[in-house]
Formats: sequence, structure tokens, C-alpha cells
Amino acid sequence: MTQETWLITGGAGYIGTHIADEFIRAGKSVVLYDSLYQGLEPRITYLRSHHNAEIPFIRADIRDYNEIEGAIRTHKVDGIVHTAALKAVGESMEKPGEYFQVNLEATNELIEIAKRNGVKKFIFSSTAAVYGSPDTMDPCKEDGPKAPISPYGDSKYQAESKVTAFINTPGNHGTSLRFFNVVGTAAPELLDNSVENLVPIVLGKLNKGQAPEIFGTDYPTADGTCVRDYVDVRDIARAHLAAADAKGALPPAMNIGTGRGASVREIIDLVLQATNKTDTEVIKSPRRAGDPAFLCADITLAKSAMGFESKYSLEESIRSLF
Repeated sequence: MTQETWLITGGAGYIGTHIADEFIRAGKSVVLYDSLYQGLEPRITYLRSHHNAEIPFIRADIRDYNEIEGAIRTHKVDGIVHTAALKAVGESMEKPGEYFQVNLEATNELIEIAKRNGVKKFIFSSTAAVYGSPDTMDPCKEDGPKAPISPYGDSKYQAESKVTAFINTPGNHGTSLRFFNVVGTAAPELLDNSVENLVPIVLGKLNKGQAPEIFGTDYPTADGTCVRDYVDVRDIARAHLAAADAKGALPPAMNIGTGRGASVREIIDLVLQATNKTDTEVIKSPRRAGDPAFLCADITLAKSAMGFESKYSLEESIRSLF
């Protein structure tokens, strides 16, 4: 059987390198494409060393369409995993035009390039931000209301429709994977460096001798803080592999989460326990606009469509960081 070659955009990112790690272990060849705007080249160095493999890396912007088309042709790419995106919700409110250019227009152009070059498989890394700020305590279902409240969420939701049109073409295969709050790591070299995600924020505060902060302690939840679905990045990678290897047609979009909620307070307490700083003061601040009380995944569809279930517990995810 011929070895499949997959182009991974955002291939030096936190999620992209974990997907690459999973694909390589499954016997696939990967080509990594990243501008290094958010990605880190040492992650690629780690992958090359860990797998004793020559992993091609193209440093270029996702909007450099000649470069990406050249990479697809040169490496005879069979499938694309598209993780490259701008993803800071707050920044997207300040720079909506750039977010739509990168997250929507570039996705559409990448799909057109795929079509021109006979690439039949396309897996899109989407987000739970497409659901916006639900006013319910029920898990989000794929066919439920979509009401993104930021240009980030809106640009990703609109990009999903482009992916759906591609995979609905006879002979094509793929899906959009909407993942929830990502945590954990497969190796210290692949740690999350995002300033947007809760766990890196808490660790950053602790490393500076500062107190972690909770925004809102009066939500209608067990401890009054927001509840989210935290899914291990290794499970995110496993979900992409499951989608890549699925034999039949997949739903156009699937949630990737654990189906279990954890509160902000619980997450902070787990980090404090892992760092032996349980006596650290936690600052309680007012709610932030747009933060829903509860945002968790209904995971029924991913299980029924491709047999996927999360494997790692939240405690395992937190422990993997130390």
C-alpha cells in the first residue's frame, strides 16, 4: 500500500505538531507548512529527532498561494489538514478584516488549489466558537444553533461551508472538526505557547509570582465559575487521524471534546495542585462580556460516525504539562 502524504498547515503550531506526530506514528508522510507567526520551529526539530525522519517544512504565509501550490505539487500531496488560522478572539474584534482574510478567504483558496491538483481529502480544524455564547446548560449539538459572537468564530463558521462544498463533491473526503478547549501535551517540546488559553495563562501568572484570576463567580454552575469541555491535544490529534482514515462518508462537521464539563475553578485548582502552590490566592473579578456559563460538546456524532472517543482524563492532561 502506498504511503499517504498529508500537508499540515499550521504545522509548527501546538495542535499542528501533535497531529503530525500522530500521523507519522500511523505510517503517514507529512509535509509541514507554517509562517512561524504563532508556530515554533523547535517543535519541528523535536519531531524530526523523535521520529528519526526528514520532515519537509515550508516556512510561508497561508496567503502565499503560489508557495502552497508548489508544495502540494512537489510533495504529491494526497490530503490536507488545515489548522493554520488566526485565533485570538479579542484581537479578531480589532482586526476583523485580517481574520476573514486568513481564516475564510485563505481556506477557500486552499480548497481551490486542492481541487486543481487532484487532492481529494481535506480535514478542517474548526472551533466551538461557532456556537457563540449559548444560554443553555445543555451540550452543543452539531445541528444546534450557530451564533458566533466574534469575527474569529464567524470566519471559521463561514469557512466550514467551503469545506462542506468540497467534501460533497463525488470522490472527495473530509470533514470539519469543531474542538473545544484544548489542553495537555505529548512532550515538553510541544507545549502550548498560547496567551489565549486558560492553562498557559495560569502557569504564566504562577511563574511570575502572580495570582491567577477568575472572571465571574456568580454563574449558575456548581461553584459559580464557567464550565468548559477540556479535551487533550493528543485526542485532538487522534480525531484528525480517525477522520483521515475513515472509510465511508463523514458528517460535514463533528464536535471533538470529552462530553464532560470542568469549571474554571477546578482547572485552576488542578494546576495549583500540580505545581504545589495550593495556598496561592486566586483573584475573583467580575464577569467578562460574552462568556457563557456552560459550553460543552455533545460527542455522540463523532463516536457514531468514526468510532472516536476521548482517551485522556483532565487530570492526565494537566499532569502531562509537568
